[in-house]
Amino acid sequence: MIKRVGLTTVWAVLISMAMTACSTGGDEAEIGGKSEVNENGKTVLTLSVMQATPFYTALEKKFEAKHMDIDLQIQAYKQAGEELKPGEWEEYRKSMNTALLSGKGSDVIELLDGLPADEYVEKGLLLNMEDLMNKDDTLKPDNMYMNVLNAIKQKGGTYAIPSEFYLRAFIGDGELLKDAQINEQTWTWQDFAGIAKQLTQGKDGLYAMADYTPDMLMQEMTIDSYSSYVDKTAKKAKFDTPEFVSLLKQVKNMYDEGVMTAEPAERDKQLFYSAVLREPADVVNVTHTTFSHPRLLQKPHSLEQSGMMRIIPSSRFAIRAKTPSQLEAWKLLSYLLSEEGQSMPERSGFSLLKSVNEQKLDEIKKQIQAGTYKLPDGQSIQAADEEFTRFTQLLDLADQYSILDGKVISIVGEESLAFFSGQKSAEEAAGLIQNRAITFLNE
Repeated sequence: MIKRVGLTTVWAVLISMAMTACSTGGDEAEIGGKSEVNENGKTVLTLSVMQATPFYTALEKKFEAKHMDIDLQIQAYKQAGEELKPGEWEEYRKSMNTALLSGKGSDVIELLDGLPADEYVEKGLLLNMEDLMNKDDTLKPDNMYMNVLNAIKQKGGTYAIPSEFYLRAFIGDGELLKDAQINEQTWTWQDFAGIAKQLTQGKDGLYAMADYTPDMLMQEMTIDSYSSYVDKTAKKAKFDTPEFVSLLKQVKNMYDEGVMTAEPAERDKQLFYSAVLREPADVVNVTHTTFSHPRLLQKPHSLEQSGMMRIIPSSRFAIRAKTPSQLEAWKLLSYLLSEEGQSMPERSGFSLLKSVNEQKLDEIKKQIQAGTYKLPDGQSIQAADEEFTRFTQLLDLADQYSILDGKVISIVGEESLAFFSGQKSAEEAAGLIQNRAITFLNE
């Protein structure tokens, strides 16, 4: 059963542990002490998560059934369905930092976006699991998306492993683009603008992208090229460069010329669409919602970046570097990567195992062929096998991932909007983004 822990109580306990660790010192505090054993002689393994879900309930039950010598205790800071109140996220973040710095945190930690994972790695607070993975005979690399695992490495090491992930995909109207000369390997946003202008010119109501505001587009472009603009380690940013100013102006021109629109468009009246695919069913559910003949594409990108689908881990798990229960902690992550763990119906998102995703996609293909598959709106669809083949090819090559600062992305949206609305020049907006980003990175 998932343990309920109040945030106020957690904060007080963690502060107390930190003070104790600082005052006692000694080798035992340094290495994390001995593994805790419960009254039944089982090794206690703690997993800290932000919020309880049916997945964690099932994980606790199934993992303990497989490893009867381990008592998995899942410590949830919020119960299922509870909303995060103002100020609680920052309190949770502080409590996690305090726990890790004290050397008394949970054995396994859920790393959510917003937690300073890169700082944890820099300070040696998380375990590099590379050797454990290589020595684990139960893991089959040829059945795993190693491109996904390699993309989320930090400093060349595996410090976190996702149990599932989402994908940011770029989708085109296959019918309208069938004669377009698009070189996906090299096309930039400038190429995109030229192609879109050519295809939409003289065609009333047809847009490159619709229902997408210019500030949203700037935020997405920044996310896709985040490492080009932000060096979090050095606490530097590059938003006041001629390249970024040019990008701002280019985006504005596309809207001014009617190539792009922030308003919704009729079905089949836009060329491209950016969307998040959250599970295998979205390979058809999301793509066919907008287009009758969808075509997955590499996204326009700078020469230094990749246009492949962006990887979005919905949750990542790390092992505390000084946990005395390293072996038990790895058994948990190894289970999460197993066929049984990845096939849990309570687990959402795309699986890290090819076999699990392929099985779900094959089921969808069979239903489409039988005419029984329905979109979420109840509509029947026709989808060629080539759509699934194309998705599989792109998934095998997905390599885009960055540890983002949501605040920086918000700053880009806020200040670029001032330019798009005519309140500031592109140079002024870029300068404000630069100053605010630098201020935030150095806080």
